Amino acid sequence: MPNPAAVELQLSPSCYSCLSWSEDGELAMAAGEYVQILTPRIATQEGKENPSLPGKTNAWHVTRIRVNLFANKEWPTIFPQKNEHFSIGPEQSLSTVVGLSWSPPGLARYRRCALAVLTSNLLLSLYEAGAKGKWKRVAIVNVALKPHFQAFVKDAGLCLRKAYIRSFAWAPPLKVSGDVEGAAYSVPGAEARWGVQVLSVTNDDNDLMCLRIQRAKGEGGVDGYSVKMLSMSSLHDAEANDGLVQSGSLLSAALRSRVRSLHTAVGPWVYRPLDQGGGDSGVCCSATANVAVLYGSKVKIFKLDVTLAGGDRKDPEWGYSSSAVSTENALLCSEQVNACQYTGPLRWIHSNGSSRMHLAVGAMAKVVTLSFPSEAYLGTDATSGGVQVREWPLAEGTGEPSDSRSWEPISGMITSFDESTQLSTLHIGSVGGISGMTEFRDAPDEGPLHPPLWKNQLDDVRERFDLDCDLGGLAIARIWGLASHRGLAAAAITLHPGDMVDYRTTSGERTSIVFSPASLHSPNKELSISGQSPIDLSPEFLQAKRETVLGYILFSYDSDTNTYPWSHRLLYAAACCTAVGSHNQELISQAKHTLEWLAATAEVDLTEEISTCSTPRRKIKARPAEQLDGKENTIYEICTICDAGIGWYSPLEAQCASGHLFVRCGLTFMAIQEPGLSKFCSLCGAEYLSEDMLDEGSDFADECRKLAAVFDTCVYCQGKFLA
Repeated sequence: MPNPAAVELQLSPSCYSCLSWSEDGELAMAAGEYVQILTPRIATQEGKENPSLPGKTNAWHVTRIRVNLFANKEWPTIFPQKNEHFSIGPEQSLSTVVGLSWSPPGLARYRRCALAVLTSNLLLSLYEAGAKGKWKRVAIVNVALKPHFQAFVKDAGLCLRKAYIRSFAWAPPLKVSGDVEGAAYSVPGAEARWGVQVLSVTNDDNDLMCLRIQRAKGEGGVDGYSVKMLSMSSLHDAEANDGLVQSGSLLSAALRSRVRSLHTAVGPWVYRPLDQGGGDSGVCCSATANVAVLYGSKVKIFKLDVTLAGGDRKDPEWGYSSSAVSTENALLCSEQVNACQYTGPLRWIHSNGSSRMHLAVGAMAKVVTLSFPSEAYLGTDATSGGVQVREWPLAEGTGEPSDSRSWEPISGMITSFDESTQLSTLHIGSVGGISGMTEFRDAPDEGPLHPPLWKNQLDDVRERFDLDCDLGGLAIARIWGLASHRGLAAAAITLHPGDMVDYRTTSGERTSIVFSPASLHSPNKELSISGQSPIDLSPEFLQAKRETVLGYILFSYDSDTNTYPWSHRLLYAAACCTAVGSHNQELISQAKHTLEWLAATAEVDLTEEISTCSTPRRKIKARPAEQLDGKENTIYEICTICDAGIGWYSPLEAQCASGHLFVRCGLTFMAIQEPGLSKFCSLCGAEYLSEDMLDEGSDFADECRKLAAVFDTCVYCQGKFLA
């Protein structure tokens, strides 16, 4: 497989772990007051050369958003605080980016990933793409936390500290099991498809909080997200002693008061049987995860038990009601675990079907992996075996001689999972340019760290810089962050001279991002940045996908009340689309039943439409003008240009009796007759009516929103919609 080419950006990273790669393929990079977002270009349907490969030119759309500007209502003026509550970040910093991470898919608009950005003023903001590709801040997590603490914290300074966020990490989506015995053409709920989004944060007062994040039901405004506190645990350890300072001394007390939690990582969810979680009380999901926190130089691990309940216990705003309990997992925290001074970052490592969990922690001149059995992870069995600790020295070559170790901090650590080999791979990079990787299954690889595949790319970029600047082999490459996405790994590097003072103006700042396969066992083929797989656009495949929507609409008939939950116009469109384009006899029979129901309910003559169900692939003529006048017309479509009727001959397009041609919506199958009402799939380009552009309060707009909530990705290729 050819080595992908590097991307050069005119910026300097502002923090370690400066890269984050979303499931949608968007690559974000922290750059001081800005965040640079690289979105892969997608191949066109016409079969032109695919530019979304890393080795192609112009493979990215680049967007820069400024993140250090806040309105006064978002970040009120803060006056100098007392010594015990003073924090230089909120009071004096320039609010540069100190951390960023994409959420799992499904949280943002059109089920995309939201970008969480932590700035040096200790505010955690959420961003999503808006109209015309413009990114906007849609929520500040601190604003939602402040009222919670004001209810029981009377000291205003302490309340501010509790609302400041020091570190954060997204949990994997907590998914509810779908209804296996659902009705025909039923679709699992959003919690089963995308899961519940949980965010773990630590504040300036060393509290660990687990939050549930959800996009609000209402559209518009900065209040587009809701935040709910699931659990809170204190990280304070009154008896803590790091061994370097005498316990109980004034210096020890002063140092302990300044300890902060700067790194957080959430492990995988382990689902428990529902009969053990109270299945008789409406519980539909019960799971356990562990949250690792770097508290000063020690690792603390908390067990988080979350329960989701439905049925009568559903919340009108949040859907499934949620409750959680977090307690320190004593089985995973021992003197052996905290025998060394950790510096971070933290990464959980887990392979499907593995009997052990692993936690990688950065330390001075080494990486430490903690391995423990799944029973200890769940906190259920103390006799299942102790924690196994292994150290990986960071040095060029094997890393055995202690004097050759690199003492630069670890600036990037990622894990990737290869589905073909069921192996997890850990990638490590340091500011000193040291890199390594190793593979995990039930136990880590016994050998030393291997050079990652992107190390060759890094060396090529460094050698070119060395030749261009005539440095005689003294060029230095510093690694600032790592990221992975669908079999690819990326590393952000900067280049510097090694024998002189490095001074650059802003215009001379450069950062290179290099790409490579994330696994040593990657298939011998080109890997796409976007992760796009070939799209089947054959008529048979498109019709089969279309029938999932038609069946969902037509089979919603309630025999007890003899009603449908949809309007006459939408039912008529779905039935006609089935009659002229489907070969599915079950669906055609239901379409005929729907037309007969419409004829009886609306008191109209639908003989032609009903007869078409018996001889599919026929056309349905447009209705004459006299049948379209008046308020009685609740079924037929009318051309907004000439007021003529619109017939049916294709599920893809519509034409009125006067010849005006329109595209049909891929979800409601209605003609899209006005510009600016559409949304498009980012992969196949299919056109749909945008529920956000329709008139508020209209019955048709409400129906579009109901359908869009169920079919929230492209019906044909499952691609995300363009914002």
